[in-house]
Amino acid sequence: MNLEDVLKKNKPLCNTHAGKRCFIIGNGPSLNSQDITLLKDEITITVSSFFRHPDAQTVNPDYWVLADPNFWLQPEMFFLPLIKVALDKAIATKLFIPTGGFSYFSGVNFGPLIDLHFFHYDQSKDIRSAIDFMTGVPPFGQNVVIVALMLAFYLGCNPIYFIGCDHDFMKTRKEDYESMAVQHFYAIPSQTKNKASEHLTWDQWQSAMARMNYEYDQLKQYASFRHFNVYNATEGGYFDNFPRIDFESLFTPSRNPLNIGTTTEDRNQRDAHHLGAAAIRLMSAGDHESADALLDVAIKCSINAPRRVEGLYYLKALCLAKLGNCSEALLFARSDYASNPSNREKSEQLVRQLESMFGVQTGGIPHL
Repeated sequence: MNLEDVLKKNKPLCNTHAGKRCFIIGNGPSLNSQDITLLKDEITITVSSFFRHPDAQTVNPDYWVLADPNFWLQPEMFFLPLIKVALDKAIATKLFIPTGGFSYFSGVNFGPLIDLHFFHYDQSKDIRSAIDFMTGVPPFGQNVVIVALMLAFYLGCNPIYFIGCDHDFMKTRKEDYESMAVQHFYAIPSQTKNKASEHLTWDQWQSAMARMNYEYDQLKQYASFRHFNVYNATEGGYFDNFPRIDFESLFTPSRNPLNIGTTTEDRNQRDAHHLGAAAIRLMSAGDHESADALLDVAIKCSINAPRRVEGLYYLKALCLAKLGNCSEALLFARSDYASNPSNREKSEQLVRQLESMFGVQTGGIPHL
C-alpha cells in the first residue's frame, strides 16, 4: 500500500461543503424518537450500523464512516450483513475506513453506488495543524463519531450538529459496570447481551472513557480556534461536550420565531453573515488564505440571499491585498465602492492605495 496514492482520492473533498451545515448521525436509541426524515436534503455523515435504520434510504447519507477494527477483522459478523442492507436499499454514499482495513476492504466489490475512501491515523499529528485527510489525521478514534467530526471539519461544514449521540455509557458507575451494555437504536439480541465488561476491565473502561473525553475536548478546542460551530442536537443522553440545541428548531418555524435557517434564502443570509464574521477573525489571526476561501463562499451566499450582506467585497479586497494579489484586490475594492455607500470613504482610500501599487510586486500591503 502506497499511503500517498491511497489518500490522494480525498483531495477534491477538502472544503467541498465550506460554510454549509451538516449533521453527524450516531446510532443511539434517541434516533427512535427523532424525525430524521427532516435530513433528506441535508449534508449527512453517518457511522457504523446506521443503515439498519428504517429511514436510512430517505436520508441517503452523503458519507459513511467505520472505525471499529471488528468490521474488517470479523467481517462475517459485523460488516457483510451491514453492506448487504446498504446495497439492498440502494444507498449512494462515500465510505471512509481507516487504512488499517485496507487489505480487506480494497478487495470488496461495493458496486457503483458506494465510493470507497480511506483515512490514516498519524501519531505525529495533533490539533495545532489543519486536519487533513490527504495526509493523516490525529489518532482520535476512540469513538467513530469523533472521526466523523474530523471529516466534517475537512469538508468545511459549518455549523455541525450531532444527533443520535446519546453516549449514556459515559455516566456508568463501577457498581453498574458488570451489567452495562452499550445501547443502539436497533435491537439485535446477540448485541444486547454483549456487555462491555466481557471485553474490558473496569480500569480499562475508565481509561477508554478518559481518552474519549480527551479527544472530544481536543476537537472542541480545534473548532473554537478555527471558528467551527458544533452543537449537540441529540434528544437526551449524556453527551455534553458540546452545547445543546433543539433538533426540531432547526427546521420548524413555530419553534424558531426568527425563522433562522427555515428557507434556503434565509440560510444564505445567515451563512453569509456568519462566514464574513469568521473571515474577520481569521484575518485578525493572520490566516488570510483561509479567510479568502471563506469569503468566496460568503459572497456566493450573499448573492443568493434576499438582502445583500454589505462589506464582503471590502473584506475580500483586504484579504487579497495581504496575499499579494493587488490587481484582483483592486477589482473588489472598486466593487465595494460602487455597491456599498456606507463604506465609501474606506473603500475609496483602499482603491487609491491599490492603484498606486498596481503592478508592483509587494508581497502584500502591511499597513492597510
